[in-house]
Amino acid sequence: MSRPESSGNSPPKRRRTVEGSCWPCKQRRVKCDLQKPTCRRCLLSANAEDCSYDKLLLRWKKRPAKTVPECLPQLSIERSLNSIHLAVNERRALEYFKARLWPLFSTLHEPVPPPVALALRSQPVLQALCVFAEEHRALQERGSSKQTLERRRLHCLSVIRGQLSSEQSDGAALSALLVAVLLLYFLEGYVNCMSDDASTGCHLAGAIAIINAMGGFRAAWSSSDRMTRMLLSELASTDLTDALLQDRKPSFPACIWETMESGSVWWEVVPGTTSLGSVLSTLAEMSFYRHELQTGAEVCVEKAQAFEHALQPTYSKLECPDGDAGQDLLSPVTTASLSLVRCFQHAGLIYLYSAIHDIPTKHFLLQQHVHACLECIQGMDTRSKAQNCALFPLYVAGAHSLLEAHRECVMKILGNIHNNLRFESVLSIRATLEALWQPSRSPTTWSGSFKNTAMCTLVI
Repeated sequence: MSRPESSGNSPPKRRRTVEGSCWPCKQRRVKCDLQKPTCRRCLLSANAEDCSYDKLLLRWKKRPAKTVPECLPQLSIERSLNSIHLAVNERRALEYFKARLWPLFSTLHEPVPPPVALALRSQPVLQALCVFAEEHRALQERGSSKQTLERRRLHCLSVIRGQLSSEQSDGAALSALLVAVLLLYFLEGYVNCMSDDASTGCHLAGAIAIINAMGGFRAAWSSSDRMTRMLLSELASTDLTDALLQDRKPSFPACIWETMESGSVWWEVVPGTTSLGSVLSTLAEMSFYRHELQTGAEVCVEKAQAFEHALQPTYSKLECPDGDAGQDLLSPVTTASLSLVRCFQHAGLIYLYSAIHDIPTKHFLLQQHVHACLECIQGMDTRSKAQNCALFPLYVAGAHSLLEAHRECVMKILGNIHNNLRFESVLSIRATLEALWQPSRSPTTWSGSFKNTAMCTLVI
């Protein structure tokens, strides 16, 4: 059958708007009289100011056409930040690092400024900061491909190696390179620790090499600014906790903790109370003492008693009832900081009894500190950031917990910390604890519990 002609019985297609209509008439789909500068409909409806004939409606497709080329990972469009031109992805990474990542590095209520100013002066720091931000963001958004992130990491490493091989070896250049390597060290230990190609140990060796080139830890500390000192304090802390868990000697001597708290550290210092630095110093001394015993040294009862006395959980005292001291001790930041110190003290006593004295896990002396440590962590105010930095005490108490209630408490706290940090190190700790809690595994020694488990994971 032949198709009927459109000029026959079919009515003509109705045109909703007059061609060239003003913008309000197009939106309402009514007939416009095309009077200029204002049509009559708009004049009568009090829309005279909106009447315009030169507006266009742009519609963007959700999916680009096949002819549109793919965008390159490295955007070439540049924007200015403090008169310094940055690519769009670099500017976005700086903002993400400053707002999302940097506050997670410490428990301080008012943390030191992030290394953004240094990144604008040093290309290695800029590249390391951007890689850190993009890797952490990819864990949540799953936006960047693994190959793209790997290329950026390799580019960052090539920039650092190029700076190290150059002739510029002054203090400022070494300090900037130290910050860049420390950022990569924390990136691998916090974010990429569960990857097969995690290189936490390599970056630790690189940071130690730069510190030695600067004259040692104390020389690097004294010549650094507040931001670098905070990163150095976190480096020393993570190296110490890793040494305790992996049953090795710490990379730095125990004397470094004596003067560290006079500068900027990652933890909150509460005047008039036992400092976390003194607790970490005792942990370092116990680690060196344990390795002396392993090499044939004689047991020193007085030294072990001194460790036990130094780690006894302490509580703050109200020196002056009238004044602001009482209000300070009741603030969420202060109470959480004191709880953080106490849970590290309980973890240190667990290490003393389990690793040095070789007391069985089921002994009441150990289990009472497991219970007390978990109570300290669980009682921390959620408005503070102290609980995020209590992973080491939580890890130690969880590995020595025998009651199902204690293990459920550990898993609940780990879930809260992971929601705050979004670090893979939290997932690594949880996986290690679940393996330790298997019914087929009986309670074992300290070295048997932690050695060769989560070797690329940083715990603080």
